[in-house]
Parts: sequence; C-alpha cells; structure tokens
Amino acid sequence: MKHLEFTNNGKVEFCYDVFAGVLAIIATLVVLLQFNKNISVTQLRYLNIADNIIYGIFLLEFLIRWSLSKKKLKYLKGNIFDFIAIIPFNLFTVSPYGSVFKLIKVAVYILRLIDNLKDLLYTNGFIYSLGWTIIISIIGSFGIYLLEKDSSQTINSYGDALWWSFVTVTTVGYGDISPSTPIGRAIACILMLSGIGFLSMLTSTVSTYFMSRTEKRKKKENEQNLINKETVILDLTDFNDEQKKQIIKYYEFIKDS
Repeated sequence: MKHLEFTNNGKVEFCYDVFAGVLAIIATLVVLLQFNKNISVTQLRYLNIADNIIYGIFLLEFLIRWSLSKKKLKYLKGNIFDFIAIIPFNLFTVSPYGSVFKLIKVAVYILRLIDNLKDLLYTNGFIYSLGWTIIISIIGSFGIYLLEKDSSQTINSYGDALWWSFVTVTTVGYGDISPSTPIGRAIACILMLSGIGFLSMLTSTVSTYFMSRTEKRKKKENEQNLINKETVILDLTDFNDEQKKQIIKYYEFIKDS
C-alpha cells in the first residue's frame, strides 16, 4: 500500500489504493475498447472523453502528491509507474503507430494497478488465488463456447461465453446466458465453486491485511515512542553489586552497538 503524505490513516490509504486500482481497471478497459473497429463514431468520442478525464485525474493526483513530498527525487523513484502513466500517450495515438502507444498505455495502467495493490495481492497468497481464478474462468469460457455454440440459443459468440464465465465466477448469475449440455453445466459447477472460494479468500485477505497493518502501525508507534524518550531511569535498588555491574555493562554494550 502506498504511503500518502497528507495522512497516516491506514484505512484512508487503503481506500485510495482501491480507488486508484478501480480507476486503472476502467482506464485499461477504455483503451482496449478503442481497438474495437465496430464501435460508432459517437461511442469512440465518449471513450476518448473518458480516457482524457481519467488521464487528468492521474495527472492531478500525481502532481499533488509530488508537491507534498519532501524528497522529490525519492518520490519519483518510488512511483515510477505513476509517473509513466501521466506521459501524454494520447498525443501519439493518431500517428501510424497509434496502436503501439495504446498497447503501451494498457501495459502501464496494468503495472500501475499491480504496484498500487501489491501489498494486498501478496497477503495470504491472494495473488495465486486470483491468478488461478482468472485461468479457470478463461478455460471455462473456451469450454462453454466450444460445447454450447451449436446447441445453446444464448451463446452465439466467444464474447457471450466470456461474459457468462465472469458472471458465474462472481456468483452474480444474471441468468441471461445459461449452458444446456451436461458437460457445460458441469463446467458451470466448477466455476461457481471457484467463485465461492475466491470471494471467501478475498474477504479473508482484506481482514488479514487490515489486522497486519494495524499491528505494524502500533509496533512502529511504540518503537518511535521509545526512541523519542531522551532519558531512561532504571531502579537498581533491589539488585546486588554484581547484578548492577552486569546490568550497566549490558546497557553500555547496547548503547555502543
């Protein structure tokens, strides 16, 4: 989780990371949709507006945090993906190599997302659960498409299968698309069980993350309080001379180390 210069509240920092992560996901989807050749001119204009708004938010957020940081160079090194994300790639997307710059934007947004949420992703090994869920969802969508494209009235393209897989694994279940073959329903059961396990893992990870952050913060505060104390008074009246010498000797050893 990123440290925010304007607050020491762990929940605020977590909410910031979640917001930045969601914004990065939306930005990635917006850029990917711009590759679609079937969208209308109006839809493309709205996508460009959304892309520019998100870029403006990223730029403003970066400049504010950079202006508040005491060590400017260290801030840039620690937020390299945030810095790359504010490079105006939009100026080059109309060039002959526009698609390349769009792909670079997608890669940067994804790296920015991972960088913002890396602490959460690695808590309880959540990143592995997320990875396996994504793999199972993709495999399930391919399986459903191959099995149901000729027999189902609702699955007419791979996009339909991918949508169904996402809805199923998140346990939403709109019911607009459903498998009709026995093997297709078996795949649906696997995805539903995977989705339940993933959501349970997500809940556990968030709880563990907050608890560990609270413990680390308290430990850091206690250590800082000890450091801030200028004078330490030890009562040695109940010790004999030999014990006093050992205590003083040990204290001097710690002090010099």
